[in-house]
Amino acid sequence: MFVEIGSTEEYWKRQDAAQAIALLVWEGLGLGERIAVGNWSRDNDRNKILLGIGGGHYVPRHMDIVRKDGVWIGHMLPGYSLLMEDPREAKSPTNSTVVGGTWRETIRVAFETTKLAFPGGEVLAHLDHKLVNLYITPTFHIC
Repeated sequence: MFVEIGSTEEYWKRQDAAQAIALLVWEGLGLGERIAVGNWSRDNDRNKILLGIGGGHYVPRHMDIVRKDGVWIGHMLPGYSLLMEDPREAKSPTNSTVVGGTWRETIRVAFETTKLAFPGGEVLAHLDHKLVNLYITPTFHIC
């Protein structure tokens, strides 16, 4: 698990933020005497799990959806994590409409591992249209 406290050294030194996050993880995983806050079980079937695709580093549009009741967080893939090659820059004219790169595999693996992590749940992909490379949107068929 990776947890970030800000993006500069000034924030990294904040003990109050580190303690708040540590407590959240501790309680969330049920490591104390309480029941885990985010405990998934097969009894939660048909709950929605969000797979966020595109957007900025903190994926604000995806988080707006997650804040609604009954929506669990799956993988969040900010736009910069989806490596794409613009088809207009393809070296071969026969591949001028194929978007290259590893983006398709990244999304496929995120979808499959999210399904494994939330058995019985309904994985829904949310595409941040404004911040994902627009040349893949018309042919966006992944899973």
